[in-house]
Amino acid sequence: MNRTPIQIKVRKTRFVDWKPGAVSAIAAAPNQIHLAVAREAGDGKSCRAVEVWETEYWTQVMEIKAPHVEEDPNTRHGNEPDGGGHGEITGLAWVQDGSGKYNTLVTSGLDGMLVVWNLQQKKIVGTLEAGGGAIWDMTCHPARRKNSTGGEVASTERDGQPSQIACACDDGRVRVFAYTPQGLEFRKVIGRAEGRALSVAWQGDHSALAVGTSDGFIRVYNTQQLLGREAVCISLGDCCVWSLLLLDDGTIVSGDSNGTTSFWDPEFGTLLHEFNQHEGDVLCIAASTSGSSVFSSGIDSKICSFEKVEHEPGSCEWVYTDYKRTHTHDVHSLAIVADSIFDGGAIVSGGNDTQLFAYSADNFSSFHPVRFCRCPQLPNMSIAGTQEDTQGTIITVQRDLCVEVWQIGKKQEKAERSRWPIRLPGREASSSLLCMVDSPARHPIRCSAFCPKSGILAISDTCLTTVTRLDKRNNRLKHKALLGTFPSAFAVFITGDGSKLCLHCTDGSIGVYDIVTAQRDVSLIEHLAESETCRDFSEEVLVSSMNKKWFAITAEGKRRIHVYNAERMEYHGPLPCSWESLAPITALAFDEDGQHLGACTADDLFCLFNVQERKPSPWTTNHGSNVSRRLEKVSGLAHSLSFCRTQHALLAMIGTPNSVCVFDLNAPVTDSDKVSKKRKRSTGAKDAGDANFKVLALPEPCLHVSLAKETELLIVEKPWLDVLESFPPPLYRHRYGT
Repeated sequence: MNRTPIQIKVRKTRFVDWKPGAVSAIAAAPNQIHLAVAREAGDGKSCRAVEVWETEYWTQVMEIKAPHVEEDPNTRHGNEPDGGGHGEITGLAWVQDGSGKYNTLVTSGLDGMLVVWNLQQKKIVGTLEAGGGAIWDMTCHPARRKNSTGGEVASTERDGQPSQIACACDDGRVRVFAYTPQGLEFRKVIGRAEGRALSVAWQGDHSALAVGTSDGFIRVYNTQQLLGREAVCISLGDCCVWSLLLLDDGTIVSGDSNGTTSFWDPEFGTLLHEFNQHEGDVLCIAASTSGSSVFSSGIDSKICSFEKVEHEPGSCEWVYTDYKRTHTHDVHSLAIVADSIFDGGAIVSGGNDTQLFAYSADNFSSFHPVRFCRCPQLPNMSIAGTQEDTQGTIITVQRDLCVEVWQIGKKQEKAERSRWPIRLPGREASSSLLCMVDSPARHPIRCSAFCPKSGILAISDTCLTTVTRLDKRNNRLKHKALLGTFPSAFAVFITGDGSKLCLHCTDGSIGVYDIVTAQRDVSLIEHLAESETCRDFSEEVLVSSMNKKWFAITAEGKRRIHVYNAERMEYHGPLPCSWESLAPITALAFDEDGQHLGACTADDLFCLFNVQERKPSPWTTNHGSNVSRRLEKVSGLAHSLSFCRTQHALLAMIGTPNSVCVFDLNAPVTDSDKVSKKRKRSTGAKDAGDANFKVLALPEPCLHVSLAKETELLIVEKPWLDVLESFPPPLYRHRYGT
């Protein structure tokens, strides 16, 4: 069937100053379902952050920002902790809260502070100064407990006792803290070295603690005694011991500033094996769950693998097997995740290049590494509308500490037209900053919403939500008046007439507020009916239709969708879960008239719902599986979804960090296997004749993509070479011919 050619206007722009933060620490949760990642501030306009990822699909489910380090304490609201100072995050650990669940993280930093992050409240709830200067390393006691099958699994609790957190401090001592329902409590000081304590590691049974120092010593202390008696002292010479690991059999593994990875006898402190595979300092070490493989990395960005080989019963040795260099800059942290896409577990690495990679722990040489996401820490961008006089697209960019309103394109500026399939334009669309509104007290912004028709801008941070009115003057938006303050929220949107404010509150409910009176009119809680049996924490998604008739919110860890009528502020009902997999939703959007709601999941499923009837559309029943098979072959997970209705078609656009997929919801989608066969029989054509699924590969990281206006595609990208310039320089390696 011959399809009518569709002309799509394409605007490409690079106005966003995107600088993701370096990965400084990684820690797997005891349940092995979640992975915590600590990041530094990318620049002076961003904040330090902690991310939580699901290891089954490698999707980010949460991000918590720390208050800005230059915050003025006299302007802060309430008693919220400031999250530490300027120091880099050096350690990360999961601990149990008062309910017995692992909903709390503790980080340490070079500023000497311990910071407590509550994942349910999605903010910092406490800080404590260690008292020994900079904290160079931190570890939480990895106690063991029996599971239902009799095996041992990792845990941070021991015999009902609080989690024990050991901090290697700048004064050469190790300070031990306990996390209780009341918060962090100091317990004792262990050891005293001439140099700095740079690394620390617990023995599995909590009987010993190993400490590496800047004067080249490894000291092992017996923690059963009150102050810890030194049991073994190992001298490595003139070097800094940056990383330590104690295996289950007691073997001590160290990494130092000479680029050496060493294995030591725990009883006598003698050297068992020594490997000089690294060209720079070894900053991190990790071991597989079986203890038969050890991995090390550092400044040279190499991930080296060592395996234990048994020659005969009771006789074994460690051998170097292979290395991989997927990172371009220093690697700061390694962590093991038991449940993952790799059999036997995965090793996760992160460092200065901001990227996260996963490798097979048991078959390191056999499998290629998997990258989590090409574009970490994407800024939250959304299309707010169209500027009436200039016909430019209004887009809001939510940063950590401010919200920017931009205009993309002008009336006299023509977008490049491209027939089906779409091609990327050569020139960049113009962009102009209309206004920038800072967060009150410089607290991290959680969500924001802008209504160009009424000029109302809502910004919600970790303390409160402020609503301001912006006035247009000389093609700029100026702050006119503060309309009111409201409780802090995780998501926000403004009704079409600008009179109501809908907040996804911290207790999970949706509060509807009158902007003029600042009174709460309605509380919507129907979407919470089944949430108590779901996952403990996740950042749910709230979207509204363009006509402001409907809004939808995800629940149960982004695995269910509930729809509300925004005009009557009534619960419409849940969408059926028969189509759903176990994967979280990564993109959610209404079409232009609000009749349909589209959803993409982490396992590449796409579904289009009829909102009024609350069921999948007939098109989804007939062709949804073909779209999913096509998406499986597209690199990256869907992070944006939008629709555009033309005279003959209803276009759907799915954006990933690497590409843009466009297809017509009024036409069938051909099975991908049939398309590939047709291409083989063709005479060299690049595209199958009338296949209704087009993919535009993007050479640069795609930060945002959406159908801004009728048949107009807006692509926001950032050249990766420009991002690399903001990173510290990597270790110089001589290359042949240079």
